[in-house]
Amino acid sequence: MNQLPQLTRDLNQAKADIDEFGYALVAKALTTIQVSMMRERLEDQAAAEKHLGLAFEDGGAKQQWGEFRNEHGELQPNVFTEKQGGVNQRVWMLINKGRVFREVLAIKPVRTLIDHVLGDHYLLSSFAANIAKPGGVAMDLHTDQWWMPEPVPSEGSEVPAGSITRNLSNGLNTQDAPLIAPVTAVNVMWMLNDFTEKNGGTRLVPGSHRFGRRPNKERDAQLVTIAVEAPAGTAVIFDGRIWHGTGANISGGSRFGLLTTFCGPQFRTQENYTVGVAREVLEEASLDLLALLGLKIWNGYGRIESPTAEFIEPGETSLGELSLEDDC
Repeated sequence: MNQLPQLTRDLNQAKADIDEFGYALVAKALTTIQVSMMRERLEDQAAAEKHLGLAFEDGGAKQQWGEFRNEHGELQPNVFTEKQGGVNQRVWMLINKGRVFREVLAIKPVRTLIDHVLGDHYLLSSFAANIAKPGGVAMDLHTDQWWMPEPVPSEGSEVPAGSITRNLSNGLNTQDAPLIAPVTAVNVMWMLNDFTEKNGGTRLVPGSHRFGRRPNKERDAQLVTIAVEAPAGTAVIFDGRIWHGTGANISGGSRFGLLTTFCGPQFRTQENYTVGVAREVLEEASLDLLALLGLKIWNGYGRIESPTAEFIEPGETSLGELSLEDDC
């Protein structure tokens, strides 16, 4: 394997890094002013949600992101709080929580790299912040397209698409399945302060996007990971198949990161923007943003009525029941 990715402004180098290692580090993707404004807005939003008892807090020793159900399969809505051991704070749906956040979606160098990985059309799947605070434990390694069916041998059995879970894999290894699932999701981590190994910089396994399987906590326990370390303003673009997770924060300060996840246009998004985006955001949205939010029809998918329409209108409904008698 060649030298691991370094900070770069060269998009051709960044593309090559993503292809080979599964990630790239784009230097100065955000200006100093943008970093400052986003950091201020994020801290204010996070503090308000915390004060109102609305904070989502994970990263504790007894609860981890993704563990939404207990051993009986029941949802655990009150688990992700400081009282229940949560340390890190997530701030969801940033699309509604400040114009300054929406600016990152139009930053051309990063969008060029997303185009490189996902192609001509894709959706914004989620837009959130992860504030890794002192005492937060390392997240289990995972991929962000766990829902993508993995390749299976023609004579083998497979997990049905609707039965795939974060923890249920078909158990194939690279010897069983030389083919790998295509990339269908891309993450961008926008650093609002310096990321270091000590403050919980994202940990990942370079090249794991080509392993053809998801990590197994027991089998891969000894696997060596690296911490992504870079200055504030850096954007880390990583393939949705790469094995990664938030690092443990053993420093004395918090690590602030915005996370935008994108997926192919045929997949369900994590955050439901067609329902949840604020009206004022939609009214001032560009056509590009409307497309990212799922209001652009893709090959007939996502429509309300005719598959030949280009966009749907927020709140649009179908014609409903009609009768010629209605005009009599």
